[in-house]
Amino acid sequence: MLYNFKQRLRTPALLLVALSSIILLESWSRPKGIRTATLSMRDTVVTDSAFHRLVDSLAALNISPDSLRKMGLDERVLAAIDSLYKADSVANIKVYTPKELRQMRRDSIRKRKDSIIAHTPRVLDTYVFPDSVIFTRIFSWEHDTYLNNQTLTKIDTTFNYRFHDFPFQRDDINAQYLGVSGSAALPFNYFKRESEELFPFFNPYKTYSYSQETLPFYNTKTPYTELAYSGTLLANRQKSEDNIKFLHTQNFTPAFNFSFLYQRNGGGGLLQNEKTDFRTLAFTGNYLGKNYVAHGGYLYSRLKREENGGVTDLKMISDTTIDVRTVPVFLNDANSVIRRNTFFITHSYGFPIRWTKQRDSLGNVIHDSLKTSQGTVTYFGHHGEYTVFSRGYTDNITDSVGRSLYHNQFYINPYSTYDSTRVMNLENRFFIKVQPWNADAVVSNLSGGVGHQLVNIYGFKPDYFISGNQNKKYNNVYAYFGAGGKFRKYFAWNALGKIDMVGYYKGNWSLDAAMRFSSWVVKEGVHLTAKFHASSRRPNYFYNNLYSNHYIWEYDFANTQTTKIEGLLQIPHWGLEASVGYSLLNKNIYLDSLCTPIQNGTAMSVLSGYISKNLAIGPLHLDNRVLFQLSSKQEIIPLPKLALNLRYYLQFYAVKDILNVQIGADMTYNTKYYAQAFDPALGMFYNQERYKVGNNPYVDVFVNLQWKRACIFIKGENILMGWPNREYYSTYRYIRPQRALKIGIWWPFYLK
Repeated sequence: MLYNFKQRLRTPALLLVALSSIILLESWSRPKGIRTATLSMRDTVVTDSAFHRLVDSLAALNISPDSLRKMGLDERVLAAIDSLYKADSVANIKVYTPKELRQMRRDSIRKRKDSIIAHTPRVLDTYVFPDSVIFTRIFSWEHDTYLNNQTLTKIDTTFNYRFHDFPFQRDDINAQYLGVSGSAALPFNYFKRESEELFPFFNPYKTYSYSQETLPFYNTKTPYTELAYSGTLLANRQKSEDNIKFLHTQNFTPAFNFSFLYQRNGGGGLLQNEKTDFRTLAFTGNYLGKNYVAHGGYLYSRLKREENGGVTDLKMISDTTIDVRTVPVFLNDANSVIRRNTFFITHSYGFPIRWTKQRDSLGNVIHDSLKTSQGTVTYFGHHGEYTVFSRGYTDNITDSVGRSLYHNQFYINPYSTYDSTRVMNLENRFFIKVQPWNADAVVSNLSGGVGHQLVNIYGFKPDYFISGNQNKKYNNVYAYFGAGGKFRKYFAWNALGKIDMVGYYKGNWSLDAAMRFSSWVVKEGVHLTAKFHASSRRPNYFYNNLYSNHYIWEYDFANTQTTKIEGLLQIPHWGLEASVGYSLLNKNIYLDSLCTPIQNGTAMSVLSGYISKNLAIGPLHLDNRVLFQLSSKQEIIPLPKLALNLRYYLQFYAVKDILNVQIGADMTYNTKYYAQAFDPALGMFYNQERYKVGNNPYVDVFVNLQWKRACIFIKGENILMGWPNREYYSTYRYIRPQRALKIGIWWPFYLK
């Protein structure tokens, strides 16, 4: 305290002297601009610190509140002294040091600030998404790395979507695969087949993983977690299958979100030597600001697989009932490993140039922001990526059966193989996007950018025995241009063209365009989307150059020309989705029956039609998915003409609004065709004309449950095994699971 009177002063004169002294001292030492408080006695102005000292001094004088009231002190002082006077009647008043008083004052200010922050709404304020989206509890999207555009994606939490645990069954009718979750897969639908232009050996595994542009990004009001498992818990450990997923995402601020994703697909397999383990790990973050928008993260994928080359004699599967674990396979000591590591960031900043003034009903000007995007805005952006792909393959083959799989071709070592390939990609692109008028204009953006790609490729060559390992380096430079727009919620369009000017892909070009028409004549709308793609591209480096223990080639293939036209009709309220696609190909590359790259010398085409329609007749539900395809050259691109997925079931509530139950059967079927074979040394599918696969229904019976948020299923797989025959091949020389019990659960955790 500033004053500490030992004696008790009872006279008003002494009190006035004390007060006057305090006020005089404060008037000398008061800093300029400090907030003040007023005492009504003499209307003297003193600082807050003086006020606290005054209260302490009056308490030390031990003057009764009644005496103070007669002196005309302000009620604020009287209330403070009154509380202290009452406390003094039972105990001595605590005397605070100046340091303690300063700390108390700081604590008071801090509590006030915390109170204001706690009661201030924290709302996402960004130009990227409309209010109808940003006020939802959680939403998700994918982003475009060329222009940092965002496309909303649906977060489907229903047990209908989660019923199919294989991604290629969820996104397509089915696929040819090696019979084990996590193994190489090739979707039936030609227009859903994705390709990795840098590393074709990763193509068969893209269905289990993500790319920078397919990774989901989130914004959520409360932390959100997903736990998922599916597998054959009761199966023999050697044959068991286990698929796991863990996702956690949360926002640290309304604009900044962080996500962690882990997935594992794999199993022991039914045949010998086909244990598979495919894992994906992703750390991602996104920031949705008023002007600045960023997406970035780390993506890791790894496959470890024991390769067996498939069964040696198909009759051992078709004509016998022995345990498939005892069926001979081609390879007994072969393994492959594929890895992908990617770091990436895509970000852009918007500079407003001219805003359109908007007025409210009273005529007042509303201060616009990037969120409403009215006016002229220029966005500057950058995408950076560092990716490394690698593949290793090893085998030890001493028997004639194993050697026959590779046509007895051993170019480096006659008994053992240690092949490896690697591609490093360091890429940067810079772009600018101009919004001439506003985000809802028919022409709402004009864009352009340039990019540089440093590609470092390792593939073995015999010269390396003398010179040592060397990498092939390419500096690719390209430019791209785009435009887009929309008319309210009824029409939207976009287009992007790209041309390669320097490097391995010099002279390549591509053009992609899309239009979407929407009408709300029915609930949830009617949406029609049209897509167009045209490109001319040099085949991947490894189709032109490869030197391995089992395969050697060196070509200089001409550019491949591709034209695609697609149409998609969606009526969610009616449970209807239909699409049609036409592709014209010229000089496309394929692997023949000897696993050798061949360039198709004449043009060919692929026509595809797909329809999905869900019917409900009371408790009976009929979910139908049908795919029809025609390939003008089946010997080059073999496709099943017809593929079906029919899921028929009864649906009812076992506990009203808590437990929803489905009981029924799920069937997949495709007509016979020359399904492609798989080569373990290359890790790629190739054409064969020895055996047709298909014309055999594969039926699962199931109980599917929606218990509050959780989705749970129990399936009896391949319940009709052996009818009409035992040819349940997933692709040439590989089989689908036999009769088994599979259990799955998907459980999200979040606060409403």
